[in-house]
Amino acid sequence: MSDERQHHDQFTLERIYPNCLDHVWAAWAEPEKKMAWFGDGLTEVDFREGGRERGGFSNDMGEHTKEATFFEISERERIVYGYSMAMNGRIHTVSLVTVLFEDHGGGTRLRHIEQMCVIPPSDGIEGRTHGWGALLDQLGRYLETDSRKEATQ
Repeated sequence: MSDERQHHDQFTLERIYPNCLDHVWAAWAEPEKKMAWFGDGLTEVDFREGGRERGGFSNDMGEHTKEATFFEISERERIVYGYSMAMNGRIHTVSLVTVLFEDHGGGTRLRHIEQMCVIPPSDGIEGRTHGWGALLDQLGRYLETDSRKEATQ
């Protein structure tokens, strides 16, 4: 975090959910469902090409804000979007993300691929992998709960 120059990094996270592709896609595409698993910090979801997503949260490091724009949405297959993360009003990472969805034996394989420019000081790749890992785990818990709800209806 002491290097003053920007640098570039990338990472991929993968999850396999037992839920069908339609169910996992809906958790990203339907704003009320995305807000349910993403958490209280998501304040705006306009899921369409050119649409925006905004949110934020607070922790011991300060106020964090996320602003995203959706560039491509290929139904049940791919989402491409860019987003910035700011802490206390200063942008410290800018990312291009591709989320891939594919059928996996009745379940769904999801891959989150992120290419980022880190503008120090920043928590950089460690912060993004930790944050997205936790969010994808929350998605899994949401899908499990939502599946049980649907089964009882």
